[in-house]
Amino acid sequence: MLIFGMIIEKIKRSYIVKITLSLSGGGLRGAAHVGAIKFLEEQGVEVTAVAGSSAGAIVGLFLAYGLTSDEMLGFLNSLERKELFVWSGMERVGVFSMKKLEEKLREVIPISSYRDLRIPCYTCVTDIDTGEHHYIYRGDPIDYTIASSTITPLYEAKKIGEYMYIDGGFSDNLPVRPLKSYYEKNLAININPLRGEELNSFKSLMIRSILIMIRSNSMPSRRLTDAYLEIKGVANMHLFDFSEIEMAYKAGYDEIKANWEELSKKLL
Repeated sequence: MLIFGMIIEKIKRSYIVKITLSLSGGGLRGAAHVGAIKFLEEQGVEVTAVAGSSAGAIVGLFLAYGLTSDEMLGFLNSLERKELFVWSGMERVGVFSMKKLEEKLREVIPISSYRDLRIPCYTCVTDIDTGEHHYIYRGDPIDYTIASSTITPLYEAKKIGEYMYIDGGFSDNLPVRPLKSYYEKNLAININPLRGEELNSFKSLMIRSILIMIRSNSMPSRRLTDAYLEIKGVANMHLFDFSEIEMAYKAGYDEIKANWEELSKKLL
C-alpha cells in the first residue's frame, strides 16, 4: 500500500502545471494580480519564477517570498492613504515619498537579498539617467521593489548605490524578457486596459496619456509571452482608489477563471 501511495503521488506531481509569471504595474489595480494568483493556487499551478513592474513587482515579491494570496490581499487591505502619500519635503524632487510603504514591506518580508526568496524574482526598474530598463535579481529586493514603484514626478526617485531609479513601468510595464530562458511557459497578466471615459479635463487627459505610453511598451511582451491575459474589469478603476481593492481582486479571479480553458492549453 505504501508503494502504491508513492506511485499515485508521483503521478499527481507529474500533472502539476508549472509556469513563469509576468505581472504588469497599475497602482492598486494590483489587487487583480492577487485574485488571479488565488485562482492559480486553487488549480494547483506552480509558479517557478516571477517578474514584475511597479504594483506587479510588489505582488511578484510577495509570491517569490512565499505569501499566499490571502496574505497578499490582507496586506493591500491594511494599506492606508497616508502610507502611500507621505510628503517628501521641499528639498526633494518628487511630491511624495515611499518610505512608509518601504517600512511596511520590510515588516512583512524581513530579508535583504534576492537569494532569500523561494523562487527567482526579477524586478523591472528604469534608470532615470539612461531611460533603460533593468531586470534586477541581485541585491536588496525591497529597495528595488520600491524603486520599481516610484511613479515620478508624483514620487521621488529611488537612489540605490550610485544610480537613480524610477518606475519600471516607464520602460517595460510587463516584463517577460527575463523569463524567456526558463523551460516553463509564461503567463503575462496586464492590468492596464484603456478606460472608456470622456477626456474633458487636464487630469483625465494626463492619465490617458500615461496609460497609452505604458500600454505601448507592454505590446512587445504580449508577442513574447505564451499566454496573455488583460484584466478588463479594472478599466474604470483609478490607480489609487482604496475603495476598489476588493473589486479589482474579484475581477482578477473571475477573468482568469473565465479564460482558463484557453490559457491552460497555451501553457501546457
